[in-house]
Amino acid sequence: MAGVAAHEYMEVPPARTDVALLNAVVFGTTLCKTDDNVDKQCLDDPLSFQHLFHMHPAYDNNACGGSPQISGWNLASEGNSVDHPERFDMTVAGPEASTTWTAGTEIELTVHGFFHQGVNRMALCFKEDSSCNHPSDFENYILGFHFTEGTAGLNDLYTPAMPFKVMLPNRNGKAVMQWLVDVEDVRSYVSCSDVELTGASADGPAADVYTCNGHPLCNCNTNAAPVLGAVGLNGTCPRGTKASIEHGQATGTHIVQQYKEQLSVTDYCGLCLSNGCPSTCGGEYKGFYQGPKCTNEPVLPGCGDTHSSALPQYITCKPGECKSSGWTVASGAVVV
Repeated sequence: MAGVAAHEYMEVPPARTDVALLNAVVFGTTLCKTDDNVDKQCLDDPLSFQHLFHMHPAYDNNACGGSPQISGWNLASEGNSVDHPERFDMTVAGPEASTTWTAGTEIELTVHGFFHQGVNRMALCFKEDSSCNHPSDFENYILGFHFTEGTAGLNDLYTPAMPFKVMLPNRNGKAVMQWLVDVEDVRSYVSCSDVELTGASADGPAADVYTCNGHPLCNCNTNAAPVLGAVGLNGTCPRGTKASIEHGQATGTHIVQQYKEQLSVTDYCGLCLSNGCPSTCGGEYKGFYQGPKCTNEPVLPGCGDTHSSALPQYITCKPGECKSSGWTVASGAVVV
């Protein structure tokens, strides 16, 4: 997964090491195996197919990947935090220089690679607060979410590069930027970067205030089932309610279909990463898992060669106020 031929990774700011641009991770409470005994994500685990960022307990101390509890090339191809702490241990200096930004400003990040269908999140952890090695360390400053579909480059699967705008908190300090990708696949992904914020304004928002990009997952109710008309920001969360695969067999449903049913195709495309949902919303790249561009009915009216997200539409939060900062982390791993 290293190098330019990679699945989803964070390009701007650059990942903390070019050897491990990203690491595959598992969501849910269970851990499954492939036929050749390689660890994989269990696609019929409810905490996996809900797509609400419940990292498997194997990552309780490895929020940026590299868990030594996971084996097999599919999830551990970039090594682990024991053998390569500079890649995955956020208390150890990485080989790349930190990116410096002005606190309290809007920035445009870039995510790159071959994209799976699901949802992705950008979050920040200040090293003054914690080690930034635990999933909960990234719950205090959740800067934004986007949906994605299967997205591939025109001549090479791995060439898509897409913008992701966020607003930085008005706080100085060394931090870790985490891009977490919760996808409908045998593995999800995480990419982390060392950053530093400087120049916080004395008359700006308090340091514990953060701004989320306005996606429904910024603030929604995970306890109530999605109900048509009630799904959205400050309502119930858009989320997977049925597995796409059970006991190795396709069920005829998938997360993109479920999101569109819960939100409408127009709202779904507005919440999708720019050019990141070509099969439904259009854009400059090829569709993949959901079919060629503009063929995954229902499609966005006017679907064509351009697509821009309706986000960001910023909302202000404090830790504990916006519900996404307090989602329960998965615990109690079971191997099946």
